[in-house]
Amino acid sequence: MLKDILAVVEEADAAAGFLQMIGDLAKAHGAHLEVAALTPAPMVSSALAPFGSLYVPESVLRDSDNQNIEKVRALLEKTGCQHDVLGFHDDVAWLAGDLRRSGQVADIIIIGPEESWPTRWLRTRVLENLVGSAGTPILILPAGKTFPTIRRAVLGWKPSPEANRAVHDLVRFAEPGALIDVVTVGITLPECEKEQDSQAEVKRHLTRHGFAAKGRRLAIGDQIEAEALTRHALDMNADILVVGGFARSRIREIILGGVTRDLVCRADLPVLIAG
Repeated sequence: MLKDILAVVEEADAAAGFLQMIGDLAKAHGAHLEVAALTPAPMVSSALAPFGSLYVPESVLRDSDNQNIEKVRALLEKTGCQHDVLGFHDDVAWLAGDLRRSGQVADIIIIGPEESWPTRWLRTRVLENLVGSAGTPILILPAGKTFPTIRRAVLGWKPSPEANRAVHDLVRFAEPGALIDVVTVGITLPECEKEQDSQAEVKRHLTRHGFAAKGRRLAIGDQIEAEALTRHALDMNADILVVGGFARSRIREIILGGVTRDLVCRADLPVLIAG
């Protein structure tokens, strides 16, 4: 049940379609929508991010932030949903960390398509910071998609605490009796079969919740795992692809595993990532 939604956007004008969709979603569920609007300092070019920031006085950047907040608020007013708008302004390199440290709590965090973000690097960085630190499922939506009614789902399975949380999130959001493919991906079939016991346990768990769960093994050779999972989900006409995120690294604050990183940068259908 969705009652508390957090969405993250950059520029209101670029995100207008996404804000309309997310406002309609919140209203349909009787949920409260909180939008975090990020305003980076001016840059020579957004393609250079996180480099190329230009100095402007704090007062100027704060004014830009306030203008962005008001634009977001005006767009949400048209949907009639209950909403709050939070503004964050900073150098583009630090904005994602500012959002993470704010510690917002919600049922789900929703991020719109790349097209709704003028600074693509910032979108990726926000997702990198939230996966594994927010403790909240993150839904990545492609253009023209909303939070789906989940009647058929593909669950990318590789044993880990994050994958376990993905199972629990899917149980929470899927429709009763939904068809769920539990998919293990490996370079070779024998590699996939190493996880057959844990895959069978996930199937049992989902079946006990009333879902129609099937186990599948995908031997992908030199294909990219994210592409193989996405292609399988599209072939199955799945409403959503669900995967576990990856936890903290000693080297960086957080580095996503290959599958998650590829899905962050490219999503052809709604993707739910459990952190």
